Amino acid sequence: MTLLELMQMSGDDDLGLAKADLKRAFIELESMYPEKIEQAYTNISANQRFYNLPDNAIQIEDIRIKYEDDGQTKYRSIPRIKNVTEVEEDGI
Repeated sequence: MTLLELMQMSGDDDLGLAKADLKRAFIELESMYPEKIEQAYTNISANQRFYNLPDNAIQIEDIRIKYEDDGQTKYRSIPRIKNVTEVEEDGI
């Protein structure tokens, strides 16, 4: 639904006022449902490709691996695979 359709449904003629009302509505929705971010950890096993995700995981923001660099423990992000054209036997 577009902003113009919302304006027609509400009978509002002022575009600036309609934008402001829409922004206030989104701010109010965000305050009603705060963002909840949790971290989960698992160990990587040799020759294991798939891992179980937590049941409450809706969206995964980042996957990192832990490694040692000059005696310091660091985390490195694993890049996402995009535009995969070749499909293996297991469907990935």
